[in-house]
Amino acid sequence: MNTGKLLIAPPAVKGNFWYKTVVLLTENHMHGSVGLVLNKRSQMSVKEFGEQLGMHIELPGYVYLGGPVNVKNLSFLHTSEWVSKNTMRVTPEISVSSADDILPRLAMGDCPKRWRLFLGLCGWGPDQLDNELKGNPPFSKDASWITATPTLDLIFGPDNKEQWCEALDHSAQEFAQNIL
Repeated sequence: MNTGKLLIAPPAVKGNFWYKTVVLLTENHMHGSVGLVLNKRSQMSVKEFGEQLGMHIELPGYVYLGGPVNVKNLSFLHTSEWVSKNTMRVTPEISVSSADDILPRLAMGDCPKRWRLFLGLCGWGPDQLDNELKGNPPFSKDASWITATPTLDLIFGPDNKEQWCEALDHSAQEFAQNIL
Protein backbone atom coordinates (compact mmCIF):
# COMPACT_ATOMS: atom_id res chain seq x y z
CA MET A 1 0.00 0.00 0.00
CA ASN A 2 1.44 3.35 -1.01
CA THR A 3 1.54 6.33 1.29
CA GLY A 4 -0.97 9.01 0.48
CA LYS A 5 -3.82 6.52 0.06
CA LEU A 6 -7.11 6.76 1.93
CA LEU A 7 -8.25 3.92 4.15
CA ILE A 8 -12.02 4.04 4.54
CA ALA A 9 -13.83 1.98 7.16
CA PRO A 10 -16.50 -0.13 5.46
CA PRO A 11 -20.12 0.07 6.62
CA ALA A 12 -19.70 -3.35 8.33
CA VAL A 13 -17.38 -1.77 10.93
CA LYS A 14 -19.60 -0.71 13.82
CA GLY A 15 -19.40 0.01 17.52
CA ASN A 16 -15.72 0.91 17.84
CA PHE A 17 -13.27 3.78 17.28
CA TRP A 18 -12.98 2.96 13.57
CA TYR A 19 -16.72 3.40 12.87
CA LYS A 20 -17.05 5.64 9.79
CA THR A 21 -13.41 6.70 9.77
CA VAL A 22 -11.31 7.99 6.90
CA VAL A 23 -7.56 7.58 7.41
CA LEU A 24 -4.78 9.08 5.32
CA LEU A 25 -1.81 6.70 5.20
CA THR A 26 1.30 8.84 5.85
CA GLU A 27 3.95 6.12 6.25
CA ASN A 28 4.24 2.51 5.15
CA HIS A 29 7.47 0.56 5.46
CA MET A 30 8.91 -2.70 6.80
CA HIS A 31 8.58 -1.48 10.40
CA GLY A 32 4.85 -0.78 10.08
CA SER A 33 2.44 1.91 8.96
CA VAL A 34 1.21 5.26 10.25
CA GLY A 35 -1.83 7.32 9.36
CA LEU A 36 -4.12 10.12 10.50
CA VAL A 37 -7.89 9.87 10.95
CA LEU A 38 -9.15 12.78 8.86
CA ASN A 39 -12.75 12.98 9.96
CA LYS A 40 -12.88 12.86 13.76
CA ARG A 41 -13.03 16.47 14.79
CA SER A 42 -12.64 17.27 18.46
CA GLN A 43 -14.73 19.90 20.19
CA MET A 44 -11.63 22.07 20.65
CA SER A 45 -11.02 24.91 18.23
CA VAL A 46 -7.52 25.80 17.07
CA LYS A 47 -7.90 29.08 18.98
CA GLU A 48 -8.80 27.24 22.22
CA PHE A 49 -5.91 24.83 21.71
CA GLY A 50 -3.53 27.75 21.31
CA GLU A 51 -4.90 29.40 24.46
CA GLN A 52 -4.24 26.19 26.44
CA LEU A 53 -0.62 26.45 25.35
CA GLY A 54 -0.36 30.18 26.06
CA MET A 55 -0.48 31.19 22.38
CA HIS A 56 -2.78 33.57 20.60
CA ILE A 57 -3.82 31.80 17.37
CA GLU A 58 -6.62 33.63 15.55
CA LEU A 59 -7.34 31.00 12.92
CA PRO A 60 -10.51 29.08 12.12
CA GLY A 61 -10.75 25.35 12.44
CA TYR A 62 -10.64 22.55 14.95
CA VAL A 63 -8.13 20.10 16.33
CA TYR A 64 -8.75 16.58 14.98
CA LEU A 65 -8.33 13.22 16.70
CA GLY A 66 -5.70 11.62 14.48
CA GLY A 67 -5.99 8.21 16.11
CA PRO A 68 -5.75 6.24 19.33
CA VAL A 69 -1.93 6.02 19.43
CA ASN A 70 0.30 8.65 21.06
CA VAL A 71 -2.66 10.97 21.72
CA LYS A 72 -0.44 13.87 22.85
CA ASN A 73 1.51 13.85 19.59
CA LEU A 74 0.79 16.92 17.44
CA SER A 75 0.79 16.39 13.67
CA PHE A 76 0.20 19.09 11.11
CA LEU A 77 -1.20 17.89 7.78
CA HIS A 78 -0.90 20.51 5.06
CA THR A 79 -0.39 21.34 1.41
CA SER A 80 3.21 20.94 0.32
CA GLU A 81 4.07 24.55 -0.49
CA TRP A 82 4.65 25.06 3.27
CA VAL A 83 7.52 23.38 5.11
CA SER A 84 8.91 23.34 8.63
CA LYS A 85 12.12 21.95 10.07
CA ASN A 86 10.49 18.50 10.25
CA THR A 87 8.31 18.02 7.17
CA MET A 88 7.72 14.75 5.37
CA ARG A 89 6.11 14.63 1.95
CA VAL A 90 3.23 12.16 1.75
CA THR A 91 2.34 12.94 -1.89
CA PRO A 92 3.51 15.75 -4.16
CA GLU A 93 0.58 17.87 -2.91
CA ILE A 94 0.35 16.77 0.76
CA SER A 95 2.89 16.87 3.58
CA VAL A 96 2.87 16.22 7.30
CA SER A 97 4.97 18.15 9.80
CA SER A 98 5.68 17.70 13.47
CA ALA A 99 7.95 20.35 14.96
CA ASP A 100 7.97 22.91 17.75
CA ASP A 101 7.86 25.82 15.29
CA ILE A 102 4.42 25.01 13.83
CA LEU A 103 2.12 26.67 16.38
CA PRO A 104 4.23 29.86 16.69
CA ARG A 105 4.22 30.17 12.91
CA LEU A 106 0.45 29.68 12.79
CA ALA A 107 0.08 32.35 15.50
CA MET A 108 2.02 34.75 13.25
CA GLY A 109 -0.27 33.93 10.31
CA ASP A 110 2.33 31.83 8.47
CA CYS A 111 -0.05 29.16 7.15
CA PRO A 112 -0.19 26.78 4.21
CA LYS A 113 -3.09 27.05 1.77
CA ARG A 114 -4.91 24.11 3.39
CA TRP A 115 -4.21 22.36 6.68
CA ARG A 116 -5.45 20.47 9.73
CA LEU A 117 -4.01 19.92 13.21
CA PHE A 118 -4.15 16.44 14.77
CA LEU A 119 -3.54 14.99 18.21
CA GLY A 120 -2.76 11.28 18.08
CA LEU A 121 -2.22 8.98 15.15
CA CYS A 122 -2.95 5.49 13.85
CA GLY A 123 -0.29 2.84 13.92
CA TRP A 124 0.08 -0.69 12.57
CA GLY A 125 2.87 -3.17 13.23
CA PRO A 126 4.87 -4.86 10.45
CA ASP A 127 2.50 -6.51 7.92
CA GLN A 128 -0.56 -5.73 10.08
CA LEU A 129 -2.12 -3.28 7.62
CA ASP A 130 -1.53 -5.64 4.68
CA ASN A 131 -3.25 -8.44 6.62
CA GLU A 132 -6.17 -6.15 7.47
CA LEU A 133 -6.51 -5.13 3.81
CA LYS A 134 -6.50 -8.76 2.67
CA GLY A 135 -8.83 -9.89 5.45
CA ASN A 136 -6.32 -12.48 6.67
CA PRO A 137 -7.19 -13.96 10.09
CA PRO A 138 -7.69 -12.67 12.69
CA PHE A 139 -9.09 -9.93 10.40
CA SER A 140 -12.11 -10.45 8.17
CA LYS A 141 -12.78 -9.45 4.58
CA ASP A 142 -16.13 -7.79 5.40
CA ALA A 143 -14.35 -5.41 7.79
CA SER A 144 -11.21 -4.75 5.72
CA TRP A 145 -10.39 -1.23 4.64
CA ILE A 146 -11.72 0.28 1.44
CA THR A 147 -8.99 2.24 -0.34
CA ALA A 148 -8.96 5.30 -2.57
CA THR A 149 -6.64 7.91 -3.98
CA PRO A 150 -7.38 11.19 -2.20
CA THR A 151 -8.00 14.66 -3.57
CA LEU A 152 -7.19 17.85 -1.72
CA ASP A 153 -10.91 18.65 -1.48
CA LEU A 154 -11.61 15.25 0.05
CA ILE A 155 -8.78 15.59 2.59
CA PHE A 156 -9.34 19.19 3.64
CA GLY A 157 -13.00 19.73 2.77
CA PRO A 158 -15.78 18.11 4.75
CA ASP A 159 -15.33 16.19 7.97
CA ASN A 160 -17.18 13.81 10.25
CA LYS A 161 -19.80 11.58 8.60
CA GLU A 162 -19.95 13.71 5.44
CA GLN A 163 -16.26 13.09 4.74
CA TRP A 164 -16.77 9.34 5.19
CA CYS A 165 -19.70 9.33 2.74
CA GLU A 166 -17.76 11.37 0.17
CA ALA A 167 -14.73 9.08 0.55
CA LEU A 168 -16.91 5.99 -0.08
CA ASP A 169 -18.42 7.63 -3.18
CA HIS A 170 -14.94 8.61 -4.40
CA SER A 171 -13.68 5.05 -3.91
CA ALA A 172 -16.63 3.62 -5.85
CA GLN A 173 -16.05 6.06 -8.73
CA GLU A 174 -12.34 5.24 -8.78
CA PHE A 175 -13.13 1.50 -8.80
CA ALA A 176 -15.60 1.88 -11.66
CA GLN A 177 -13.07 3.86 -13.72
CA ASN A 178 -10.39 1.21 -13.19
CA ILE A 179 -12.52 -1.70 -14.42
CA LEU A 180 -13.68 -0.01 -17.62
